[in-house]
Amino acid sequence: MRMQARYLCKFLGTAAVCAMFFVSRASAQSITYDFESGTDQGWGLKFSNDASKAFPIVTIGGSKRIEVARTGGFQEADISSGDTTSALYKALAAAAANEAGYQFSYDWYFDPTLAPGQNGTFLQGGTYFNTGNGYYAQDFGTPKEFELTGAQLAGTAVVSGHVAFTLSSKGFDLPAADNFFREGLILNGDGAGAKVYFDNITLAPVPEPASLVLFGLGGVALTYAAIRRRVG
Repeated sequence: MRMQARYLCKFLGTAAVCAMFFVSRASAQSITYDFESGTDQGWGLKFSNDASKAFPIVTIGGSKRIEVARTGGFQEADISSGDTTSALYKALAAAAANEAGYQFSYDWYFDPTLAPGQNGTFLQGGTYFNTGNGYYAQDFGTPKEFELTGAQLAGTAVVSGHVAFTLSSKGFDLPAADNFFREGLILNGDGAGAKVYFDNITLAPVPEPASLVLFGLGGVALTYAAIRRRVG
């Protein structure tokens, strides 16, 4: 029994290395904007660049978030790259080659008390992608990625949520091997003072197989612990 435990321990070490390999492979073609640096990390106005705007970074809801105001521009903020060595370009190029295997996600947060009486009667959110060859597509169908009613906008309760979807599930079909990629955020509404706070804006592979490997490791670890208890 002691020999079995030793072999299992050796297997666990090998499996852990494999899991780390899968996770590192995934993160190499991922991009996340968490704004913990206190800067907007390169986000700018629609169809523009970082220098076009410095978005405020606000600590709110327990996290640093980018503040995006509804100005009536519809496409309110985006980030882009034509630098093939950048993390953003690599992630978007990988997603363009495998829309079903890539997920776009973010957290959003809205506090109606920050602009009472100025939030309007509706507020909706969405996402868009644009490339160098002129491709443009947006996720702004039904249902919206998030949608606030007049009652919510006139209330006092914070409203927040998490959005996550694979690109293919929303009909995105980015041209592969393009020389330029852009991702952006949509806000639509009728309130002059409405502001939404975004965090953890991420483009990454669907969480497989790494998550499955780690899940399996959890089961093996429990088995190993049981063996340890039996063998003393």
